[in-house]
Amino acid sequence: MAIRSEMCCRCCSKTQQKIWVFGTATVFLVLGLVGIICGPSLIMDMIYKMLPLKEGGRTYDKWANTPVPIYMAMYLYNWTNTEDVRVKGVKPNFERVGPYVFREERIKQNITWYPNNTVSFMPQRFWYFEPDMSGGTLEDKITCPHLPTIAASNIARDFPKVIKVFFNIALNSNGGALYQTHTADEWLFKGFYDEFLDYAMKLNNSMTGDIKDNHFAWFLHRNGSADFEGIFTINTGAEDLREMGELKLWNGVNHTGYFKDECGRVNGSTSDLFVPNRKPDEWITIFMKDTCRIINLVPSGRTTIEGIEGIRYETKPDTYDSGTLNPDMKCYCPRELMPNNCPKHGATDIRSCADGAPMFMSHPGFLYADPSYANTTTGTKADPEKDVFFITMEPKLGVPLDVNVAIQISLYIQPDRDISLLRGIPSFYAPLFTINSIAKITPDIAKEVKLALNIPNIGLYTGIGITCLAVLIASVGIFVTVTKRWYEPIGDENTIINNH
Repeated sequence: MAIRSEMCCRCCSKTQQKIWVFGTATVFLVLGLVGIICGPSLIMDMIYKMLPLKEGGRTYDKWANTPVPIYMAMYLYNWTNTEDVRVKGVKPNFERVGPYVFREERIKQNITWYPNNTVSFMPQRFWYFEPDMSGGTLEDKITCPHLPTIAASNIARDFPKVIKVFFNIALNSNGGALYQTHTADEWLFKGFYDEFLDYAMKLNNSMTGDIKDNHFAWFLHRNGSADFEGIFTINTGAEDLREMGELKLWNGVNHTGYFKDECGRVNGSTSDLFVPNRKPDEWITIFMKDTCRIINLVPSGRTTIEGIEGIRYETKPDTYDSGTLNPDMKCYCPRELMPNNCPKHGATDIRSCADGAPMFMSHPGFLYADPSYANTTTGTKADPEKDVFFITMEPKLGVPLDVNVAIQISLYIQPDRDISLLRGIPSFYAPLFTINSIAKITPDIAKEVKLALNIPNIGLYTGIGITCLAVLIASVGIFVTVTKRWYEPIGDENTIINNH
C-alpha cells in the first residue's frame, strides 16, 4: 500500500499535487459553507413540504385520530340558597363542584377531499368518565336553574299581558320551575325527563319553538354523535402552507349568521391543526362551534414543555367584549341591544346561538370581566391558575404542547311580575357550568417533535464537519509547502519498485 501511494503521488508534479490538495480543500470548504449557511433552511423546507394534509401523509394520521390524550374537566354550580331567592338583599349563592373529568376521543367521519386544496369532515367525539381524576361522582346531587323555564319566559317577556297570563298558567301547570335538582350525570350527558319540555314539544308554536326532545341535559345526545357539530371544511395547505388547517366553511357557508359582519365570519382553526412557521407576534384564532364564534389568543411569553420551547398564547380582557374596550368587537352585541344596551366587557351574549335563551359565555368566574357580572351572586371566584384560557405551541411546526380551553356558560335570570316563578327575584347571572378542555403533549410525541426540530441541525453539523476537514487538508498542504516535503516526481514506475 505504501509503494502504491508513493508511486501515485510521484506520478504528479509538485504543482499538480498542490492543485489536488488545495483544490480538494476548496471544494470541501465550499460544500461546508453551503451546509452551514443553507443546510438548515433547505432541510426545514423539505420538512415543510411533508406537512400539508393529504391522505396517507405524515400529518394525516395524527389529524384523523388525535394521538394526544384530551380530557374534559366539567364543573357544575350548585345553587345552595334557592329558598332565600326572594329575600331582599340576599344574593343567590353558587358553589363550584367537581371537576367531573372525562377522557375525550376525537374521530373524523365522512372525510372528503376537494380539488381546490380543501377537505371536509364531520367531527365525532366520545367521552369516558374518569372517576380517579374527578373531584366528585356522577351521582352527586346538583341544583341548577331550570333552563327551559327561563328560556320560555324570556321569549314571553315582551308578549301582551293577556297572553302572559295564559303563559303563566301553562307554565305552572306543566312542570315549570325556577330550579331543579338532579344528578351530575343527568345534568351533563344522561338527561332527565322534563315535563315542561314535553308540554312545549306537543305545542310546537312560536312561543316554545321547535322542541325535539322531552329530555334535558347540557350535552344531551352529544356523546358519540357523528353529526351534532356539523360539517367543517378546512384548507389542506397543499398550495400555501400558511393556510393549512384554516377553516373555510361551516356547514357549507362562510358566515355563521349568529353575529353581525366580521364577528360572524367563519375562520381560524378547529383546534385540530394549526399553521406552522408562526411568527413570534402572531395571534392564534380558533373557531368554537358550541358558541358560534371565534376566540383570539395573543402571545404572552415563552415556556418549555417536555424539553421543547414554545410560545404561550392566552385570551385577554377584551376577548369577550362587545365594543366597550375594543370598538372592532361591537358586532358581538346582539342586534336587539344595539347601540346603547350592549353587554359590558367580559361576557358575550350568545342568545342567538342558544335558541333565544339568555346565555352568556365568559372566562370561568368572570375572570377579566366587569365586576357587575360576578357581583350579582356569591360563592364563585375566579382562579387565575386554572381559569385562564391558553394554548402553548411550538411555532415552527405548529404543534400544541399544552392546552387549557376554559370557558363558563351562564344564564341571565330577570324578575317578571307577570310570571309567578320569576316574581320578586333579583336579576343575576347564574353560572351553569365550566368546561376545561385539557391536553398536554406526551413524552413519546415530544420525542418525534424534537427529532423533527433537530433534523435541520444535521445540515449545520455536517457543514461544520466538512469545513473542518477542508481546513485540515489545507493546513496539511500549507505545512508540506512550508517544509518542502512534496514528493519529487519520478516518471519510471520500475525505478520506484526497484528502489524497494
